[in-house]
Amino acid sequence: MLNWLDSLPINLLSKDLEGLWTRQQAISDNIANVSTPGYKSKVVSFEDQLKGLLADPSNQEDVNQQIKDVEPSVTVTDDLTSRLDGNNVDVEQQNVESVRTQFNYMYSLRELSSYFSRLKYVITEGKS
Repeated sequence: MLNWLDSLPINLLSKDLEGLWTRQQAISDNIANVSTPGYKSKVVSFEDQLKGLLADPSNQEDVNQQIKDVEPSVTVTDDLTSRLDGNNVDVEQQNVESVRTQFNYMYSLRELSSYFSRLKYVITEGKS
């Protein structure tokens, strides 16, 4: 029996939303600590892990479970800073990343909603 809630699109979009939420939290932390001496900014990555799973044809049988197992990776950047206090947060760059993350989040939510709308259409045979 096909489980509509345990499909590749649902798992992929859910993991994408989770990663984007984690990224937005890291960006908020970075912006909140812009004046904290010695603070090093955080970066979140997860897209490459998902792309790698989808690109590898050898693991297509377990890809749903592997997608569920992906965890966003939060790393602290050790970039050199031009600030004397050792803080490396670039507020302009963080604001751009925040907007980009918000757009990606909205797009993923829209795709998830569209997926459920199509399922509803199929289940109701186009009625309602």
